[in-house]
Amino acid sequence: MTGNEEVAASIREVAREANVSLSTVSKVLNGRTDAKFAAATRERVFAAASRVGYHPNAVARGLARKRMDAVGVVMAYDQPSVTSDPYLGACLDGILKVNKERRQKTVLFTEDSWDEALRHVPSYLDGHCDGLLLIIPRTDSAIVEELAGRSSCFVLVGDSRDDDRLVTVDVDNVAAARRMVRHLIKLGHTRIAAFGGNHDFLSNAQRMEGYRQALAAAGIPWREEYVFPGEYFPGHGYNNVGLLLGMFEGRPAERPTAIFCFNDAIARGAVDGLRAAGIRVPEEFSVVGFDDSAHAVSSEPHITTMRHDIRRVGERAAEALLDCIDGGLGPGARVYIPAELVERCTAAAPPSPATSRAEERGDEKTIR
Repeated sequence: MTGNEEVAASIREVAREANVSLSTVSKVLNGRTDAKFAAATRERVFAAASRVGYHPNAVARGLARKRMDAVGVVMAYDQPSVTSDPYLGACLDGILKVNKERRQKTVLFTEDSWDEALRHVPSYLDGHCDGLLLIIPRTDSAIVEELAGRSSCFVLVGDSRDDDRLVTVDVDNVAAARRMVRHLIKLGHTRIAAFGGNHDFLSNAQRMEGYRQALAAAGIPWREEYVFPGEYFPGHGYNNVGLLLGMFEGRPAERPTAIFCFNDAIARGAVDGLRAAGIRVPEEFSVVGFDDSAHAVSSEPHITTMRHDIRRVGERAAEALLDCIDGGLGPGARVYIPAELVERCTAAAPPSPATSRAEERGDEKTIR
């Protein structure tokens, strides 16, 4: 008896045990999404397959169907934990949720850098995965161009670069940043600093653009000295506060009254830095963040931020990739997850001129 005959015989045994047709067994076990069966029928087939000991060869089945029911997730990180990372952990949760619901295996490709990921592209495309999810690829990496040139089915996650060959899922960073800065302007702030993130994340440039657009719309001049580059970690927020205070020492009339931080980790560091310097938040200085990650509520006071559902980003990315694999979504598709303003305790109207003059005199009774 040949291997094919053995498989066929096993399927017949499952069909007899479940009291359904061979076609129904084949479609259920192969996860055919175009076939509509009652949940009870599916469970009966799976239970029957378990009782008769039917274990189809996944690789052979995948080759026959030209579908492995496996999704590759490519990440490059140098942190001690993926699951505790505010972005990677939440995003991966969303991906795993959808893949579990759609009966897709998840293959994780974790690299130390995107340069290393670029070298491993052939292994990602060796046929074991039907498509790839790239989580926040760096703008200075050639991996996106390499994959686009191979016409591979892949989706960028947390990256919405303008390229009609790509499918992307992200928050609208420009619009969300613009709204946050507009909120500060409505509170009365006209001197607003920007604490940026990693230069090789597309979100950094996009949030900077939103900051710039909000200032321009309000007729507020751009001031390069108000822009402080950094990375998406608390230490950069803390250190940039020190730089800001030193730069404007003796110039209180020019010193910013608010800081737009490009993520909550930076904002948390900024709040800590201001408090260490004896400056009250938000009475004397407003600080806002972005993402609504755990950092926003792990410090006192809790941070005003732009919330976007990172887990939902992962879910929509997985759904988009499966739609791409099934042929229902083509290149150039862009999916944006909406963001909303979350007002907490770190943003208020700027201090009055009287308070600013007292600060300049060092009047502790007035400003403390």
